[in-house]
Amino acid sequence: MWVHLVESSGSEIFQELLLGLAIQHTISQEKLTEITQEEIDFERNVLLRTLQNNTASNLELLLAERGYGETRLHALCQRNAGLRKLVQQKINVTEASILRMFALIHGPKFPVQIIVTSTLDQASQALKKIRSGERFTTVAATMSIDPSAVRGGIVDPISPGDPLWPTSVRELIQKLDVGECSPPILIEDRWLLITVTDLPTLQVVTLPDVREEMQQLSRLAMEQLEMDQLSKRLRSTTKSNIIDPNIKRALQR
Repeated sequence: MWVHLVESSGSEIFQELLLGLAIQHTISQEKLTEITQEEIDFERNVLLRTLQNNTASNLELLLAERGYGETRLHALCQRNAGLRKLVQQKINVTEASILRMFALIHGPKFPVQIIVTSTLDQASQALKKIRSGERFTTVAATMSIDPSAVRGGIVDPISPGDPLWPTSVRELIQKLDVGECSPPILIEDRWLLITVTDLPTLQVVTLPDVREEMQQLSRLAMEQLEMDQLSKRLRSTTKSNIIDPNIKRALQR
C-alpha cells in the first residue's frame, strides 16, 4: 500500500485501492474468471489509443504529469479490466449504435467558431457587433469567456452525431448558411453564438468498409459508460474502517 501512497495523494490512492478491492469482491461474487495479464494489457492499449500521438512514451509522460507512476498505472488498468469484465455481458451493440458511431467518425463535420457569454445581454451585444460588420473572430477574442477566445472562437469541427454537443447546437449548424451567425442559444447557464465558417468536410468512406471497426468502437463506448456507472456505485457503497494511525495521517494530508 505504501508504494501507492508515495506515488500520489494518500486520500485519492486510498479510494482507488478501495475501488480495486470492491471490483475484485464483485468479480468473486459473480463467479467470474480472475483478471488476466492479457486483459490488463488491453486496458493499457485502450489508454494509449486515447492519445492523439500513439506512442508509449507520450502515454507515460502524460500519466506521470497526473501523478501516475508504473505501479499506479498498473492498478488503474487492472481496475478497468475488472470493470469491463463485470459489464461486458450486458452490452448489446445494435445497428443503430453502429450507425451513430459511423456518423460521428466518418460523417460530415462542420467547421465553426463560437462565442460564449455569461448573460443574454452580453450575447445580444456581441451579435449586434457582428451584424454591424465587426468580424466574428474579433468579437470572440474580446467578449467570449470560452477558452477558444484566444483562437478567435475556433473549436474543433462539430459532427451532427457528437453527443458532447447539445442537440440544439447539432441541429442548428446544419441549418446555418456559411458565415451566418446564430441567435443567442442558452446552454445550461451560458449563452452561445455560433457561426459555420465553411462547408462541412466529407470523408469518402462507406459503412461496409469500416463496419467491424465501428462495431468495436461502439462496444468500447457502451462499455465505458457502464464501467463509469458501476465505478460510481461501488465507490458509494464501499466502506472502510481505518485502524492504522499512519494511514489516517496520510489520508488527512
